[in-house]
Amino acid sequence: MESKLDFIEYFMEKIEFPLKAQEVYTNLCRKIEHVAGHREKFKELAERFMSGETDGVYEELDTLAETMNVHSYTMSMMLLLWCGEELLAKYKEEEVSEKIYWDSMCDLNYKLLECYEVYGIWGTFVRTWYPGFYQMTRFALGRLQYEYTDFKLDEFEVAGNILKKGDKVINMHIPSSGSFSKDKRMDSYKRAFEFYKDDFGGKPIPMVCHSWLLYPEHRKFLPEHLNIRSFMEDFTYIEGETEDKFENDWRVFGKDCFKAPNELPQKTSLQKAYAEHLIAGGKTGSGYGMFFFDGEKILQP
Repeated sequence: MESKLDFIEYFMEKIEFPLKAQEVYTNLCRKIEHVAGHREKFKELAERFMSGETDGVYEELDTLAETMNVHSYTMSMMLLLWCGEELLAKYKEEEVSEKIYWDSMCDLNYKLLECYEVYGIWGTFVRTWYPGFYQMTRFALGRLQYEYTDFKLDEFEVAGNILKKGDKVINMHIPSSGSFSKDKRMDSYKRAFEFYKDDFGGKPIPMVCHSWLLYPEHRKFLPEHLNIRSFMEDFTYIEGETEDKFENDWRVFGKDCFKAPNELPQKTSLQKAYAEHLIAGGKTGSGYGMFFFDGEKILQP
């Protein structure tokens, strides 16, 4: 690309940023590049971010945002867009598929839309989520995202496959990008198997997930037709916890998450079930589960 702005415009179009958001970031990029002091500071912060440093970078980014009269959420997304070109070069150097790059970078659009829905601001309020993508430790493989983590229980066995504490496992994330039907999940599991199989010697791959989606009480108040219920059945349940406040309420209710339970919208089956559950004083929480995948199917205990 001839300039940073050229790449960012191409990048935003490729990952389908809304036109209004594209306009915001095109103008912001021009503002940064127009003032030498801003441009050099932003380049410095981007280099530090790409090197794996986050301590101090976010705070200095917020200082620059205040100086330029830009919201922190907007400037945080600007940093991610700015670094997209260098990350693409790293993908090519590491010989990782460019399709995986673009699938992974679509997460910026998901988070952009969440931020606008909840706060009315084009940006991201979860910037600490992104180092894994930019250090190439987290990848989108089809509908879902994956990265390595260590198994946290002392020992666990499924279908003759044994995990011990500290063993390498694949941690799964579910971005807010629409339906995650059984077909889409299986397609993603197969992609993950192909991507990681050499690290496991061709043996079944252990996958774990710790998410509000796996909260075991869902079986009591969510309708069976919801994909969340189907997703839960993929896993061998290990443990869960309840919480005093519904920490993921914004994922269900968007900008209305700040309302009292009896004022929450009930436009979808998920919203209706959760609103009724909360009105009745029901608890919320999360769950931790795992399964082994052999490249074709989930191994059942």
